Amino acid sequence: MAASTRIKGNALKLTLAGTDYYADCISVMLENEEATSNVVTFADAAAGGSWQWFFTIEAVQSYDSTSFWKKMWDIAGGSTNIAYVFNPWGVTTPTTTKPNFTGNIRLKQPPAIGGTASTTDEYTFTIRLDCQETPTVVTA
Repeated sequence: MAASTRIKGNALKLTLAGTDYYADCISVMLENEEATSNVVTFADAAAGGSWQWFFTIEAVQSYDSTSFWKKMWDIAGGSTNIAYVFNPWGVTTPTTTKPNFTGNIRLKQPPAIGGTASTTDEYTFTIRLDCQETPTVVTA
């Protein structure tokens, strides 16, 4: 058996509302967990429960008007869905072996700002973006 093609951490793209924030992102993970709900229907139970998809992103802090941090600050607490394209391979056109993942996110709370005293370190922040649906896998 041949080795699986590996995804390398040098080409990721993350586009929100048409703007790519790859230059500000340090780490981007698209994850899921069992969704919490006060009410579980029989359909939910029969399907094995429901899942909440979300991004965990670490990025640099910057108040520049075009920065990822500023975008997070501006959209926090809103009820508008923000379209995303997550492209782990950084390819121009998705393929069956290098797909994009698309959907919509919302952000409940604004990002943190600040950090530990240092003469050389730059501040970063970690944020969770909740997906509004299961990501769509785009192959063409």
